[in-house]
Amino acid sequence: MVKNCFIIGGRHVRNLVIVLLMGWAPIAAAEDHADNPYERYTAEVIRIIDGDTLEVRVELWPGLTASYSVRVRGIDAPERRGADCEEERAWGEEARQRAERLYDPESLVRLQNVEYDVYSGRVVADVLRWRSDRWLSFADEMIERGMAVEWYPDQDNILWCDLAQATI
Repeated sequence: MVKNCFIIGGRHVRNLVIVLLMGWAPIAAAEDHADNPYERYTAEVIRIIDGDTLEVRVELWPGLTASYSVRVRGIDAPERRGADCEEERAWGEEARQRAERLYDPESLVRLQNVEYDVYSGRVVADVLRWRSDRWLSFADEMIERGMAVEWYPDQDNILWCDLAQATI
Protein backbone atom coordinates (compact mmCIF):
# COMPACT_ATOMS: atom_id res chain seq x y z
CA MET A 1 0.00 0.00 0.00
CA VAL A 2 2.78 2.42 0.88
CA LYS A 3 4.54 1.49 -2.35
CA ASN A 4 1.45 2.39 -4.42
CA CYS A 5 1.07 5.69 -2.59
CA PHE A 6 4.69 6.48 -3.35
CA ILE A 7 4.18 5.73 -7.06
CA ILE A 8 1.02 7.82 -7.14
CA GLY A 9 2.79 10.50 -5.16
CA GLY A 10 5.72 10.26 -7.56
CA ARG A 11 3.42 10.76 -10.49
CA HIS A 12 1.89 13.75 -8.79
CA VAL A 13 5.31 15.20 -8.13
CA ARG A 14 6.36 14.57 -11.73
CA ASN A 15 3.14 16.16 -13.04
CA LEU A 16 3.61 19.10 -10.71
CA VAL A 17 7.16 19.60 -11.98
CA ILE A 18 5.94 19.46 -15.60
CA VAL A 19 3.17 21.98 -14.92
CA LEU A 20 5.59 24.31 -13.16
CA LEU A 21 8.11 24.08 -15.98
CA MET A 22 5.40 24.76 -18.57
CA GLY A 23 4.27 27.74 -16.53
CA TRP A 24 7.78 29.20 -16.50
CA ALA A 25 8.38 28.75 -20.25
CA PRO A 26 6.30 31.77 -21.38
CA ILE A 27 7.93 33.93 -18.70
CA ALA A 28 11.40 32.88 -19.85
CA ALA A 29 10.45 33.53 -23.48
CA ALA A 30 9.10 36.98 -22.59
CA GLU A 31 12.38 37.85 -20.88
CA ASP A 32 14.25 37.07 -24.12
CA HIS A 33 12.36 39.92 -25.84
CA ALA A 34 12.21 42.31 -22.89
CA ASP A 35 14.95 44.53 -24.35
CA ASN A 36 12.97 45.25 -27.54
CA PRO A 37 9.38 44.03 -27.65
CA TYR A 38 8.98 45.68 -31.07
CA GLU A 39 11.62 43.59 -32.75
CA ARG A 40 9.98 42.61 -36.02
CA TYR A 41 6.79 43.35 -37.97
CA THR A 42 5.58 42.51 -41.45
CA ALA A 43 4.03 45.48 -43.21
CA GLU A 44 2.52 46.36 -46.58
CA VAL A 45 3.89 49.39 -48.40
CA ILE A 46 1.19 52.02 -48.98
CA ARG A 47 3.44 54.62 -50.63
CA ILE A 48 6.95 56.00 -50.75
CA ILE A 49 7.06 59.48 -49.24
CA ASP A 50 10.67 60.24 -50.15
CA GLY A 51 14.03 58.51 -50.41
CA ASP A 52 14.22 57.68 -46.71
CA THR A 53 10.58 57.53 -45.59
CA LEU A 54 7.66 55.30 -46.51
CA GLU A 55 4.11 54.79 -45.33
CA VAL A 56 3.14 51.25 -44.38
CA ARG A 57 0.15 49.30 -43.11
CA VAL A 58 0.97 46.97 -40.21
CA GLU A 59 -1.26 44.17 -38.95
CA LEU A 60 -0.97 44.44 -35.18
CA TRP A 61 -3.46 41.67 -34.36
CA PRO A 62 -5.93 39.77 -36.54
CA GLY A 63 -8.38 42.35 -37.83
CA LEU A 64 -6.47 45.32 -36.37
CA THR A 65 -4.22 47.28 -38.70
CA ALA A 66 -2.55 50.67 -38.42
CA SER A 67 -0.79 52.93 -40.91
CA TYR A 68 2.52 54.56 -40.02
CA SER A 69 5.19 56.69 -41.62
CA VAL A 70 8.51 54.91 -41.24
CA ARG A 71 11.84 56.72 -41.39
CA VAL A 72 14.50 54.29 -42.61
CA ARG A 73 17.24 53.97 -40.01
CA GLY A 74 20.78 54.88 -40.99
CA ILE A 75 20.28 57.00 -44.12
CA ASP A 76 19.41 60.50 -45.28
CA ALA A 77 18.07 61.29 -48.73
CA PRO A 78 17.51 64.70 -50.34
CA GLU A 79 14.18 66.37 -49.57
CA ARG A 80 11.48 66.92 -52.15
CA ARG A 81 9.32 69.18 -50.02
CA GLY A 82 11.18 71.80 -48.06
CA ALA A 83 14.27 71.48 -50.24
CA ASP A 84 16.75 74.35 -49.92
CA CYS A 85 17.53 74.48 -53.65
CA GLU A 86 16.23 73.13 -56.96
CA GLU A 87 18.99 70.51 -57.17
CA GLU A 88 18.01 69.04 -53.80
CA ARG A 89 14.35 68.92 -54.85
CA ALA A 90 15.26 67.17 -58.13
CA TRP A 91 17.55 64.69 -56.34
CA GLY A 92 14.81 64.09 -53.78
CA GLU A 93 12.29 63.29 -56.51
CA GLU A 94 14.77 60.95 -58.19
CA ALA A 95 15.40 59.16 -54.87
CA ARG A 96 11.65 58.79 -54.27
CA GLN A 97 11.12 57.33 -57.75
CA ARG A 98 14.00 54.88 -57.32
CA ALA A 99 12.67 53.75 -53.94
CA GLU A 100 9.20 53.37 -55.47
CA ARG A 101 10.59 51.03 -58.16
CA LEU A 102 12.21 48.87 -55.48
CA TYR A 103 9.36 49.04 -52.94
CA ASP A 104 6.18 49.36 -54.95
CA PRO A 105 2.78 49.79 -53.26
CA GLU A 106 1.31 46.58 -51.81
CA SER A 107 4.74 44.92 -51.56
CA LEU A 108 5.58 43.37 -48.20
CA VAL A 109 8.47 44.55 -46.06
CA ARG A 110 9.93 43.59 -42.72
CA LEU A 111 10.34 46.29 -40.08
CA GLN A 112 13.00 45.53 -37.49
CA ASN A 113 14.23 47.38 -34.41
CA VAL A 114 11.22 49.71 -34.47
CA GLU A 115 11.44 52.84 -32.32
CA TYR A 116 9.19 55.86 -31.97
CA ASP A 117 10.65 59.02 -33.55
CA VAL A 118 9.92 61.70 -30.95
CA TYR A 119 10.51 64.58 -33.38
CA SER A 120 7.98 63.80 -36.07
CA GLY A 121 5.30 61.38 -34.90
CA ARG A 122 6.60 58.55 -37.06
CA VAL A 123 8.67 55.48 -36.31
CA VAL A 124 12.28 54.71 -37.18
CA ALA A 125 13.12 51.18 -38.28
CA ASP A 126 15.35 48.97 -40.35
CA VAL A 127 13.30 48.20 -43.48
CA LEU A 128 13.95 45.04 -45.49
CA ARG A 129 12.39 43.29 -48.46
CA TRP A 130 12.64 39.66 -49.51
CA ARG A 131 14.22 39.02 -52.87
CA SER A 132 14.42 35.40 -54.06
CA ASP A 133 16.79 34.04 -51.40
CA ARG A 134 17.66 36.82 -48.92
CA TRP A 135 16.52 39.97 -47.16
CA LEU A 136 17.68 43.24 -48.72
CA SER A 137 18.07 46.42 -46.69
CA PHE A 138 16.28 49.55 -47.92
CA ALA A 139 19.14 51.67 -46.53
CA ASP A 140 21.85 49.63 -48.25
CA GLU A 141 19.98 49.59 -51.57
CA MET A 142 19.53 53.37 -51.58
CA ILE A 143 23.17 54.03 -50.60
CA GLU A 144 24.49 51.60 -53.24
CA ARG A 145 22.42 53.37 -55.92
CA GLY A 146 23.67 56.82 -54.86
CA MET A 147 20.19 57.94 -53.77
CA ALA A 148 21.02 58.41 -50.08
CA VAL A 149 23.98 58.70 -47.75
CA GLU A 150 24.72 57.00 -44.46
CA TRP A 151 23.44 59.14 -41.62
CA TYR A 152 22.75 58.82 -37.88
CA PRO A 153 20.97 61.23 -35.51
CA ASP A 154 24.15 62.52 -33.85
CA GLN A 155 25.58 63.66 -37.19
CA ASP A 156 25.19 67.10 -38.73
CA ASN A 157 22.53 67.53 -41.39
CA ILE A 158 23.59 66.81 -44.94
CA LEU A 159 23.98 70.07 -46.90
CA TRP A 160 22.60 68.89 -50.24
CA CYS A 161 22.81 72.32 -51.88
CA ASP A 162 26.51 72.61 -50.97
CA LEU A 163 27.03 69.19 -52.56
CA ALA A 164 25.21 70.39 -55.67
CA GLN A 165 27.45 73.47 -55.90
CA ALA A 166 30.55 71.29 -55.51
CA THR A 167 29.52 69.18 -58.52
CA ILE A 168 29.14 72.17 -60.87
